[in-house]
Amino acid sequence: MISNYEKIAKKMGVPWSEEMEKILKALYSPEEAEILLVFNGPYLDRFDAKKIAKKLKRPIDEVESSLKEMARTQRLFSASKGDETTYSMFPLLPGLFELYFSNYERAMKEEKEVLELFTKEYEKYYNLGHVVNSMSSSYPFMRVFVDGKVINDTVERGKGTTIEVGQEVEQYKNKILHFEQVRNLVENSRRVSVMDCACRTHMKLHNDGVPVNDYPINVCMSFNVFADYCIENGFGREMSKEETLKTLTEAAKAGLVHTTQNMTEKTTFICNCDRDCCVMLRGIRQFNDPNLVATSNFIPEYERENCISCLKCVELCPMSIIEMVDDGSEDQLISINLNRCIGCGVCAFNCPEEALTMVKKYDKVPVENAMLMMTKSIEGRKN
Repeated sequence: MISNYEKIAKKMGVPWSEEMEKILKALYSPEEAEILLVFNGPYLDRFDAKKIAKKLKRPIDEVESSLKEMARTQRLFSASKGDETTYSMFPLLPGLFELYFSNYERAMKEEKEVLELFTKEYEKYYNLGHVVNSMSSSYPFMRVFVDGKVINDTVERGKGTTIEVGQEVEQYKNKILHFEQVRNLVENSRRVSVMDCACRTHMKLHNDGVPVNDYPINVCMSFNVFADYCIENGFGREMSKEETLKTLTEAAKAGLVHTTQNMTEKTTFICNCDRDCCVMLRGIRQFNDPNLVATSNFIPEYERENCISCLKCVELCPMSIIEMVDDGSEDQLISINLNRCIGCGVCAFNCPEEALTMVKKYDKVPVENAMLMMTKSIEGRKN
């Protein structure tokens, strides 16, 4: 007989295993597991306490108390509008993992043993390839985008033209579209919060409290209703739009990769990912799976005459695909393996002499909304 915990894993869209069983049993009591099974899947339903209690045939006061506690401890998503609060089921990623580890200080104080178990079993689960298998898709859930400074440089060097909101586009070639410009993602948001990166936090905890790298950690952003959730639960700090753009620029300067949902409208978060810890970038390198994240529409263009061989691009490339080569002359050249390039623009952003520019290469336009994105992502999975 299939247990409720295995049913939850199936609804989350993740492989069932001994490790996942331990994680879910540690996070959810049998009563809480029954609550999760009310939902059809992650973010697919929004139910209030009254409806959930009715489905479970349990007293509303009892159910509402459980729902509030699950939301407070990052086991269930909640959203409030006026006097109404609704709840949704988290996927493992992005959702349960990110928010639980981003609020690790709460977990450390209140449930250290659960935090330690989650840390240990998730790492084993990841290294077995289960996370990668659940995220790999011909239409990835997440996409890479380049920094605003890189877009400005591209336009200034005559390598592309920006498209403003409402402007008609006859053809996409060399046109930088609305969804590709980070300022539009930020300016169109109602509220922004920032929190610690779950991936770097998890790896730090797994490494006995020692960070595995020195990338900035307080750089993961949530927008609108997700920002409300993070701020109201005490682990998200509200940011102005100006500070948000500045933080993104500082992240790019450090060599982090901007990623967001693979859709054009109403994004709910932006991650700033590193090559050592990120679920996706680490997965591409560790499992040689390029289908974990959609590349941007840009690729780097190299101008040898401007290159001073500073090695900055070699040092910072998150995919480690740029190297110096000696062609037998006095000059050293860089070689870029464009077949493995994700189009993040970290190299161009940090080039001090304008030897690298990101140019529009592809015309991939994501689907419009989250429902279409989830549907296409699930349809595109290998398993």
